[in-house]
Order: sequence, then C-alpha cells, then structure tokens
Amino acid sequence: LNDMLGELNSSHMGFNSSGAEERKPLNYITNETGILFNNNEPFKVERIVARSNAALTGNKIAPGDVLTEVDGMQVDPNMDRDQYFTKPSLDREMNLTFTRNGKPFNVKIHPQTAGRLRTNLYDEWIARNREQVNKLGNDRIAYSYMKNMTAPELEVFMLDMVRQVSTKEAIILDLRYNTGGNVHDAVLRFLSQKPYLKWKYRGGKMAPQSNFGPAAKPIVLLINEQSLSDAEMTAQGFKQLKLGKIIGTETYRWIIFTSAKGLVDGSSYRLPSWGCYTMDGKNIEKDGVTPDIYVKNTFEDRLNDKDPQLEKAVAEILKELK
Repeated sequence: LNDMLGELNSSHMGFNSSGAEERKPLNYITNETGILFNNNEPFKVERIVARSNAALTGNKIAPGDVLTEVDGMQVDPNMDRDQYFTKPSLDREMNLTFTRNGKPFNVKIHPQTAGRLRTNLYDEWIARNREQVNKLGNDRIAYSYMKNMTAPELEVFMLDMVRQVSTKEAIILDLRYNTGGNVHDAVLRFLSQKPYLKWKYRGGKMAPQSNFGPAAKPIVLLINEQSLSDAEMTAQGFKQLKLGKIIGTETYRWIIFTSAKGLVDGSSYRLPSWGCYTMDGKNIEKDGVTPDIYVKNTFEDRLNDKDPQLEKAVAEILKELK
C-alpha cells in the first residue's frame, strides 16, 4: 500500500497497518556514551560530545585515552567496536576501562540512545553556528535556529529574540534542516513588527514601542535543500512580506497538510487535505522556495567544518550595517 501511495507523488503520505508484521520480536540498540572515537584508531578517544552523558558525569576521560575493556571484557583491536555496545536493551550502567600513558583507569557511565546522541551533536552544531556569527559579526548579529515549526521550538525562537534582539543590530534566522510543523504565522508576525513610537520612564532611557521591532533591522533567512514542510511556508511568507534576504539553496518541495483516516481493522492512512500556494498561485509542493542568493554547502565543506551559507549571511548583513 505504501508503494501505491508513492505513485501519487505526494509528500506526507503513509499507511500504518498496526499489525504484528510491524512489531519487532527482537531489537538491538547501541548503548551510546557521548564518547567519539578516532576514525583511524577506533578505540582511541577523539573527544566528548557536549551535554552527553559522558560530559555530565564529571568523568576523567580525555582525548587520546584508549578503551581497553567494556564491562570487564577485554576489547579486541581487530573487531568492530560497536559489538561491545550493541545489546537488546539500554544498560543502566556501563563500566569502561581506559589506559592513559600506559596506566589503566575505570569510568562508570549511564549509556544513552543513539537518538539522544544525535540531539547532542545537533545542539553542538547550533552552538558552533552562534559562536561563528558572534565572531564574524563582531557580536552585532542575533542568531536563532529552529529545528522544526512546533510550539516548543517557537518558544525557543521567541526566547532567543527576547534575549538578543534589543542588543543586536541584525538577525539571522536559520531554518536549514527544519522538519516543519505549523507555526509559520507566529514567526512571521513576530518578524514583521516595526517600531512605531518611543517612550521612557522619567529619568530613564528611550525605549521603542513595540518592545521588539525586528523588521526595522536587516534580517537574513537561511534555507537549504532539507528545509521542508512548514519551513517552506515560512520562507515563502518571508519572501512575500519582503522581510529580508533569503540565502542558501532551494527548499525540499515537501509541503502539504494531511489528515488521517482509520479503517475497521485498526490500520490508518494519511489523506492530502491542504495545498500550499504562493500569492500568484504557484504550488510550493511543486516549485519549493528559491533563495535570493544561492549558496551551496558541499560535502567537502561539512568535512572541513566550513559553512559558506552562514558566512555569506553574515557578510550580507555587515554590508547593510556599514
């Protein structure tokens, strides 16, 4: 049935039988720790991921340490390291033995899921982006990233703006890799605010009304080929309202809204319900959103921790601030 739905060439489609065939009788997961190992020396510690379980336990693991035992089992340097961490369930605690300068030491760590580790790495990437914007922009540019377009992430965006917008001269909103939701209108309404008067308490300093006037400052929106669904609605609205420049690559072309229908056997399928179009009638699902300035991050850029899209965003803003 999923193959049949694929013939419709529509996004957001799917079929779920809720049957026994979708249940896994045996499941294996990797007990992640937050320790990243060297690619060439797979048992040698490269670094600890920020906010991971390995980082939170106050352990003494450091780059260069070599893993020698997992729960009392000596590791074989010729074997795949993951075999020592792949189990039917997540352990409550793991006892790892390392050597440093020829001396062994033990560390106890509560393992975490691979999904949680991905989140830790994702958050590291966002933090690096903010540091890069502060460095390249001389602390003049507010940077905010939204992972998706849901209510919790909207709150993150709003708090970001409250913390930064009054002290910064420009804004970068990053929607790259954004997986969508349905809060585009709230984001665009916030960014559309303009100051319309000033006031002050006696003896105090002048303050604008409204308290936030992002639209009076240079704004850049970052998008890429993995900005999808409601991120595309937000990007198209940003373009239509002329709130600023859009930099990056074309969006994913994956934007409709669906409803779910249930069948008598408990299975369900997704039904296309709402299409999304530009003001002149173009189907965003078909055409996506194109940037004002095309910049592509290559695979080589990612390997070398380079971000030409972010660098271009900062450069364009600094042109306007001069």
